[in-house]
Amino acid sequence: MRPSGALVALILGVFAALIVPATATAADPEQAAVDGAVAAAAADGVQQSVAVVDRSTGELVAESGGDQQYISESIVKLFTVAYYLAQAGGRPDESMAQTLRTMIINSDDAIESTLWNTDIVPTVAARYGLENTSNGPKTGPHDWGWELITADDEAKFLYEMSNDPLVAPLLMDAMAKVAPTGSDGFDQQFGMNALTGDHGSKQGWTDIGSSGRVQIHSVGWTDEYFVAILQTSTSSDDVTMRADATATARAVLAAENADAPTSPGTADEPTPDATADASVDAQEAYTEIFGQLRDGIASFLANLIGPPGN
Repeated sequence: MRPSGALVALILGVFAALIVPATATAADPEQAAVDGAVAAAAADGVQQSVAVVDRSTGELVAESGGDQQYISESIVKLFTVAYYLAQAGGRPDESMAQTLRTMIINSDDAIESTLWNTDIVPTVAARYGLENTSNGPKTGPHDWGWELITADDEAKFLYEMSNDPLVAPLLMDAMAKVAPTGSDGFDQQFGMNALTGDHGSKQGWTDIGSSGRVQIHSVGWTDEYFVAILQTSTSSDDVTMRADATATARAVLAAENADAPTSPGTADEPTPDATADASVDAQEAYTEIFGQLRDGIASFLANLIGPPGN
């Protein structure tokens, strides 16, 4: 059987992602980590877009497909909280404050449905300058989760929100306390919520079995970066997509640790054990990504070639 041009292009694209020049990797480990992770997800049949923004400056550090729009799912709950906090001048009453926290920590759909209105996304997008974020064609007075978002805009939202005194204190505190399981029983311990150390997150997902196209998203932060990982697929499953999001989050964290500045001869100089731990973290992250790539390529080629005699 002769492979089509599209199939050949896919194979070449995956192998090209594996061949990252050592100099480029050393100079820009975050971009190399993102490129490798996105390629690994593609081998699993998952379209993944990633944006990484410096928490201090708002500068875009690395990205892949950052301007591609995705259905928001529960990521829109971040906008809902920002909307109501801004309306309240940063001082909601105690009941509302607890309601907003609970919605983020448990990704509570019932609360979102009660608070939802179609002004939320346009208002927050305008407040933070999110040019590619909007209500979607299926968004309505009683229908949320269909809004259109991008990885670039989500990372920018996190940065702008973090500098908004009306919104940041409550929302960042809630994101730092996200529960392992959502109110609907879905496992939230993936992506940015699977990291250790300084981190906060919000996850979004398509209800299993509700659609042929599945979205699994995770946005949040590490010590240095705001990170948005958006994913969609018509052929993968939620377990694989959660694993891909986690691999990407860990790869970004490993890259961050790998290029952390050191000051020889000072009290801040890392110990040999700390340096070794960072190297192990980086190795594990990249091993996980490239293992997924290897398995995906092997499966793809097996399906392409077919059994002997075909």
